[in-house]
Amino acid sequence: MFHRCDAVLLFLIGSAAAAAPPTQQRTRCQAAAPPTQRTRRQALRYGVGGAAAWPLATAALPSDNAGALTTLRRRVGQKTLAQGSYGLDAPDVYYPDFFEGTWRVTSKAVEVSAPCGAPLFGGNASLAAARAELEAAPVVYEARWIRDGRGRLIADRPYNIGSIAAATMGGRDVLQQLPSSDAFDPNGLIFKLKPEGSDVTYRAELRALARRFEPSAGELRDASGLLVFDAGELSRQSISLPGKELVQPPSVKDIETINLFTLTKNGRITSTQRTSTWLVGTEGIAAIKAQAADGRAVDVRTYKVDYERLK
Repeated sequence: MFHRCDAVLLFLIGSAAAAAPPTQQRTRCQAAAPPTQRTRRQALRYGVGGAAAWPLATAALPSDNAGALTTLRRRVGQKTLAQGSYGLDAPDVYYPDFFEGTWRVTSKAVEVSAPCGAPLFGGNASLAAARAELEAAPVVYEARWIRDGRGRLIADRPYNIGSIAAATMGGRDVLQQLPSSDAFDPNGLIFKLKPEGSDVTYRAELRALARRFEPSAGELRDASGLLVFDAGELSRQSISLPGKELVQPPSVKDIETINLFTLTKNGRITSTQRTSTWLVGTEGIAAIKAQAADGRAVDVRTYKVDYERLK
């Protein structure tokens, strides 16, 4: 029942805040599944949250030289499947000045993987949609960075979530009770979500568990002399049916999003974005699945993201 919202929130989380080849070693939880066809937009609408049982394409990751610049670049380059060791390092991600303003964002999936097989991310239909995502047209939306009360540059999370919903779900009306841009908590967002074509309204809660950005001050440049900035966040996503928690327990997952940004010479920003999902063992079947995953991410996706300034 929650698959539809799980897929929507996976993309919202990955896009709102903003290498070596993958290992082929098999583990006891790896498996494959046959493909069918769906578009990325359909995957978001119909709750497909999965990926192939091994990488289906090679992501355009930063160069080896850039990989040594930050712990987050090393984490992405090594394709780590365990949760990171960093904590909640700051109240929010504070971005360099060159992010300020509103940008047109183009996001394209370049790699998907399901290290623990189809059963732990939704079955064969999820696998089919993940493969179709690699061939689908990019998702285009807007993202905005604003100043907080102390003049620090932060992502306008409510604006960005609303923009993504409009681009992928047919409009902002699917979101209800989303906080305003001048009064939101970056460590906890609660809103309601009613997917297109659904008669059910879900309660969605996103809680920050860990956060890191590098550099935390000053500038950092890669081997080509370009400015780089990296940000990683781990959030706990909980989806529930208000008033029916006893009948239908909440769906709970941990999702880490890492963005590796580079400011290009023409003033645009490019990013490699990796989103990893871990199951949380609450009770019943969820606990069994989390135990089967054995601490490994069950859904890992990499996107190539380009930012073009609008204003």
